[in-house]
Amino acid sequence: MRTITDISLWIVRISGTLQLLLGALFWTGHAYDYLPVHIINGVVIVLTLWTVAVLALVTRTRRGLAVFGLFWGLALPAFGIGQATVLVGSMHWIVRVTHLLMGLAAMGIAGTLGQAVLAVVPVRVRQPDRAGGSVLPDRAP
Repeated sequence: MRTITDISLWIVRISGTLQLLLGALFWTGHAYDYLPVHIINGVVIVLTLWTVAVLALVTRTRRGLAVFGLFWGLALPAFGIGQATVLVGSMHWIVRVTHLLMGLAAMGIAGTLGQAVLAVVPVRVRQPDRAGGSVLPDRAP
């Protein structure tokens, strides 16, 4: 479970950074050809948020935030896909900022849940080797 959580946290970090870079390019009127990449990458973040939320529920940590994360994962793509038709014109910046804040919140929720899962899941210990070596942890806590 630690491995899945660690991988999920890295996915959120890397995908989140890519989302922010693409979003900045879109805001400045560039790179609209990469909109499908932004959408697919957003789906990856949502799936990762759901993964970490389920792991938090399984480990019985931060249950309220985990349930909220599952619902947030539904709201984010719904808002993102429909945002082009909301407040079109000079007030559209409000929609863009809202979308940005929702994405940042998703990344924050995933990070918080991931850290909570890592805090309650014990570090695996390797079996001693046949030569009678010592038992060493896989990694430092």
